[in-house]
Formats: sequence, structure tokens, C-alpha cells
Amino acid sequence: MRLLIGALAGALGLCVAATGFAAAPPTTVYVTTFVEVLPEATSRTAGALKQYRDAASHEPGLLEGDVYQEIGAPSRFVTNEVWQDMAAYTAHASAPARNALFEKLKGLEFGPPDARVHYAHFVSQKVATPAANSIFVLSHLDVTPPKLPELLELMKPLTENSAQEPGSEVYEIIRQGQTPGTGNHFRLFEIWASEKAWEDHNMAASTQAFRSGLAPLLGTPYDQRKYIRLN
Repeated sequence: MRLLIGALAGALGLCVAATGFAAAPPTTVYVTTFVEVLPEATSRTAGALKQYRDAASHEPGLLEGDVYQEIGAPSRFVTNEVWQDMAAYTAHASAPARNALFEKLKGLEFGPPDARVHYAHFVSQKVATPAANSIFVLSHLDVTPPKLPELLELMKPLTENSAQEPGSEVYEIIRQGQTPGTGNHFRLFEIWASEKAWEDHNMAASTQAFRSGLAPLLGTPYDQRKYIRLN
């Protein structure tokens, strides 16, 4: 369930500039939370996360919220949320829905839920409702701080081309940091209309050029994972 995705697009005032980057209010907060539990607790955790998602949907300032389960590692989950601003997210962080979730996870988790705060770097959303067979991909990349200018240049043709490729439904690059415009850690969130669209994207010249240029800049290995969305 991608909450209020149409409203989000309007609220952000998304417009792709000549560089391919989206203009968006710098106060919008993107929060990715990772949860990993005992394999035998997978079904129980999925249920708890869906209850949390539904409860959080009534909180002020939540523009979008979904729960994803990793393909090939079903006991690993991600919540993907977009909040109107840091004040809304801060209020949520101490609200009953999240506190109840964290209590339910105690004794089941391999480690505490890991929540990372980001701001928009590039956002392109073409569809309000992804296709039934859509592919959901979440990737993490970071570079050493001196290499950040090179990374930003590499991203320009990647975003410009990826957002226009056939089957691209959502393409986001969000930047980690407690203040807008800071941080050398990025997360890519992609939704593709089919497996073939995603494979074609991976083999596209702009994607290959980006990854070749990225390799010598990386601070940690490039981490790309596929997910299913929990309904």
C-alpha cells in the first residue's frame, strides 16, 4: 500500500530539471527501517509490521508507508516511509504504533530495528499504483567523503536515463543525514513494472557506466536487494 502517492507528488512539487534531478522541499523526510528476526518468527513479524503500517497510516504527517520482505531472505524486512517533515517523524518515533511494534519484536530480532533518516536527492514517480508483478529494489551505496563530488556527477546521467526507461514506475535516490544536503550515504529505491524491465535497466549503457565509475569510489560494497511488498 503506497499511501497517498498522488498527494505526495503534489506536495513535493516534483519537476525534473535539465539535469534529471527533482526539485523537492528539503524538509520532507524519508525513513528506511531494517528489521531482521529469527526465521521461525517470520510470519509473526510480517503480521506485526502490517499492523504497525496500518496504525501509523493514521498519524499526522505520514505521506507514504509500506512494508517489504526481502526475496531469498524472508526473515528480513524493510519499512519505507515518507514524512512531511522531521517534526512529524519525531512525533511518530515516540507514538504508540512504533513503540508497540518494537515491544513485539523483542525476543524475536537478531538486533534492534535500524532506522535511517534521508532527504530527497532525486525523485521520479510515474504511477500511483505499481503493476501487480512489479519488482521492488532497494540499494545502498556510500563513498568516502572526498569522492562525493565525483559520485554526484556520476548520478546525473543515471537518474536522467533511469526515470525515462520503459517500465520505470518509481525511481528515487535519497541521501542519508540529519540535515538536508549532507551525508555520503545514499539509498536507491526502484519499482519496475516487470522482471524484464528491471533486467533491461541493469544492462542499459547508463547503468553500466554508472557502476563502472562507481566501483573505485565505494566506501563499502554496493548492496542491491529485491523485495516483495506486503499487502
